[in-house]
Amino acid sequence: MGQPDKRQLLAEGLAAGEDDAGLHARLVAAGISAASAKYEIGRLAKDPMATTLRRQAAKAAKQAWLFANQQRLATEGERGFRLDTIVKPCGDDFYRFYYEANRPAKIRGLVDHWPALSRWSLEHFSAVAGGVIVEAQVEREADPDYELTKDKHRKKIRFDELIDWLRRDESSNDIYLTAYNSGVNAAALAPLWDDLEPIDLLTPKAERDGFFWLGPRGTLTPWHHDLTNNLLVQVVGRKLVRLAPPWAFERMRNSRHCFSDWENYPLPAGPGDEYRPPVLEAVIEPGEAIFLPVGWWHQVEALDLSASMSFTNFQRPNAHVEDYTSWGAL
Repeated sequence: MGQPDKRQLLAEGLAAGEDDAGLHARLVAAGISAASAKYEIGRLAKDPMATTLRRQAAKAAKQAWLFANQQRLATEGERGFRLDTIVKPCGDDFYRFYYEANRPAKIRGLVDHWPALSRWSLEHFSAVAGGVIVEAQVEREADPDYELTKDKHRKKIRFDELIDWLRRDESSNDIYLTAYNSGVNAAALAPLWDDLEPIDLLTPKAERDGFFWLGPRGTLTPWHHDLTNNLLVQVVGRKLVRLAPPWAFERMRNSRHCFSDWENYPLPAGPGDEYRPPVLEAVIEPGEAIFLPVGWWHQVEALDLSASMSFTNFQRPNAHVEDYTSWGAL
């Protein structure tokens, strides 16, 4: 076995906020002699990189303290940490208490006027657009990184082919027509937009810029956070949505882009603990919606054959991705 990399060990300890005693214990535990560990730690006093790492660790500790206070405010108040269900909210209330407060909500009565609620079915899809070519995500189950590597799972197929497959009513995560495929599907499936009507909370004609989702029961979007605020509207079937707050960042184990290392694990609803984040949970049924604020972690599972729409055209600024600079570094 080779000699442990002392500089690497020290860097990891400094980034974790360890003091000299903690660094010494780390080096000795790795097999470095006590005398050598003392010498290496003594050199850190004149090392500007060590000084910078210690300052960054202190900033991270303060950020953790701020997150902890956000958790206290969310859990110790009269309302507690919960997912509100709101019915036909007026725009002012929605934006004040949810959008601007970065607070999720399940919403009822928002799309009761949509013809899609009575029209959308596999038969309707086939009759209106069965002959068009659509794009879907395929062969997902064999790839644990299917969300991170979405491009290699894109495939163009005849819409009727997908519909015939869905008629088998098999549980699967292997094929899913998602928002990521909208570059092709928005034009191909435009006739379906005639079954939608404006939503009061969104900008005029926002339904024309929505994102269409269609897949079998068993489709699963793994734990991640979005880079915009999103409104997910359920039209056919049910979806189970789990959410975790931004202030649970460390427990969400974010090591790549906007994805969590929890991936498809069904984190249970509840307050969480030292290792698991607090989780809210809701089932959205046809005609119901859920507001997913930017930065909130969520996982979405189809409980039935499912058709949904998602929207980002809110009546407030929703441009958060422009200053998202950590992609590639994290």
